[in-house]
Amino acid sequence: MADRLQFVENAAQTVSPELQTQFRSAETVLRAQLKPRLPQLVVDSDKIVLRNIVGSFALPNDSVVDVVPKTHVEQDWPQAVVDLLEPTTRLTVAGSRRSEPTARRALSGALALEYARRLESALKADGPILAYTQIKVRDRKLDGKLNVTEWIRTALLDPARFPITRDHLTSGNDFARGLSIVAGLLGRVAENGELSATLHRLQVAVVPGQPVPSYVSPHVALRPLPSQWSKYRPAWDIAAALLRHRSVIGDPGRAVGLEVAVEPWPLLETALTRALKSLEAGGSGWQYVSKGKHRLLSLGSDTKLNVEPDGLLRRRGQIAASFECKYTVPGSIPDEGHVHQTLTAAAAVGSPIAVIVYPTDQPVNYYQVSGFDGHPYCLVTMGLSLFEYRRIGGDEKRAEAVADAIAGARFNTLPVDDSANKPD
Repeated sequence: MADRLQFVENAAQTVSPELQTQFRSAETVLRAQLKPRLPQLVVDSDKIVLRNIVGSFALPNDSVVDVVPKTHVEQDWPQAVVDLLEPTTRLTVAGSRRSEPTARRALSGALALEYARRLESALKADGPILAYTQIKVRDRKLDGKLNVTEWIRTALLDPARFPITRDHLTSGNDFARGLSIVAGLLGRVAENGELSATLHRLQVAVVPGQPVPSYVSPHVALRPLPSQWSKYRPAWDIAAALLRHRSVIGDPGRAVGLEVAVEPWPLLETALTRALKSLEAGGSGWQYVSKGKHRLLSLGSDTKLNVEPDGLLRRRGQIAASFECKYTVPGSIPDEGHVHQTLTAAAAVGSPIAVIVYPTDQPVNYYQVSGFDGHPYCLVTMGLSLFEYRRIGGDEKRAEAVADAIAGARFNTLPVDDSANKPD
């Protein structure tokens, strides 16, 4: 019998041997779609642990598994996930035969509501996406580019009919079709009748004068949205993620519910990157440094060991702080492995301050560092309240918190004299 199973990320839960088999099969699908760094299913005797995944996914027996974040503090955490979506975000999407009476709390319900908001806003601001496409016709009026070779081939039979190619301004382009298809998909799983009606209206409105599309090439999800349609970028972020899973759209008769799950740790990196870029945009002299590899060790001519901080800030031409994201619930003191990694990366880039960022609402803590000649001299730990993030105001709020944490390092710790740690 199909059920809806409730899990908390990283919390062990007892399941039957039959269900363990179902989870193992589902993990194969999740691994193929999400390509996670860490295994997402841990089996220990009669217990299983789901980690590094939030949202919902379907089991082969049509049961649905709901997974809430291990750090969540409020019911509306799916909205934070939706607001942090990027075109590169990997989702796992599947249809199920179960409807979602609590869709307001589910990731798919949040996607439907937010997608309707974003698409309606873009339509009001810019109107439908129109683009020139080439159409081939035979016409007695020479209005377009003549295909001379083809015309010569048929000229003896009907010289007054011209094979021509015309540029036609239309809403029937791949981007508009993709937006329309996703509106229809989410309309089927919307949390209430009003939202469903809105999405079905948008499904038609985004392709005016065209039949409602039933297919678009999935390759469109890999194409960047042209800059002249930037108003559609927020809606396209959601649409592109769903269009990469064409099988869901192609089976509307089976899918009553839509199950969406995401690997959460990249969302923390996204929140940090947006905060650092917002800090740069604030005009206080901070400069965000794009993520990249920095040399740590060279072994011979070809082999190199590198570090890649999750974030860097520069000020007055010098690296001022380096950041590492750790998707974990911190203890009373930072994890030893996390400390080693963070301090090593900071030393490799010559940063005086090293920061560990957590997804919780962890208060800022400062630790004096010795043994690195002042680079770094301070370790900072702080939380970014990941699952309370909102697109409006969320970046500025976290940018201010990061700036305050860095400023506090100067008052809570001082560079130490490492001469006592140096060998004679």
